[in-house]
Amino acid sequence: MSIRRIFLLGAATLVSVAALVAIGAILNGDFGETEGKIFATLATTFVAGSTALAGIACLERGVSRPFGVLGLVLSTLGFLLWADQIWEEHDSTGYWKLLGLLAAWTVATLLVTTTRLMTRSPQLVRTLFPATSLAALSAAATVSAMILSESGDGWQLFAVLLVLAVLGETLTPILQRYTITPVDDAPAERVLGEVAGAVVVAVRTAHAGRRVHLGNREVPIAEDELIVVRAAEA
Repeated sequence: MSIRRIFLLGAATLVSVAALVAIGAILNGDFGETEGKIFATLATTFVAGSTALAGIACLERGVSRPFGVLGLVLSTLGFLLWADQIWEEHDSTGYWKLLGLLAAWTVATLLVTTTRLMTRSPQLVRTLFPATSLAALSAAATVSAMILSESGDGWQLFAVLLVLAVLGETLTPILQRYTITPVDDAPAERVLGEVAGAVVVAVRTAHAGRRVHLGNREVPIAEDELIVVRAAEA
């Protein structure tokens, strides 16, 4: 099962559980502390799960491996500590600071990993992705300084950096469709192999999306599909 299917299945499960809790609260005519804790736990699970899956996907694709590992560590540690705080309600300033730091760096890591997974163009890997990552990490560093110093100074810088990071992630799939790989970066055609006398060739194109050209037809290919070429049976 692909990472995307696992994520969608997990997200659907969380939304379904949240809906059941909400329906139960409505029928009982009371939305109490327990229901609030359940919703908070589900939200924590969603963020931690998203970060973990993005990290695993980066490791599988061999891109941004340090951030992939960091995402797994932060998501696991963050989920355990936030779930503990939600249900145990620790009254400790130091504990809250630790939770704030974990949340800031988890969100920054999630922005970096998801942006990298969406970035396929070499131009964007060299330009927009580093800029987006820098903005996300700088935003996390800024809010970390605010948390540790217990001061609100710097919130404007944090807000600007966060907006820039989100903007970079949002622009990535849009610009991807209009970015053409330069001829110098890769050959226009790449021979993949030969099967039963037929040569299988990968051809670069300016159009985004995975497709297979069969005669006069172009067949779209999903992200989780693999092309297999076999010799025709006699």
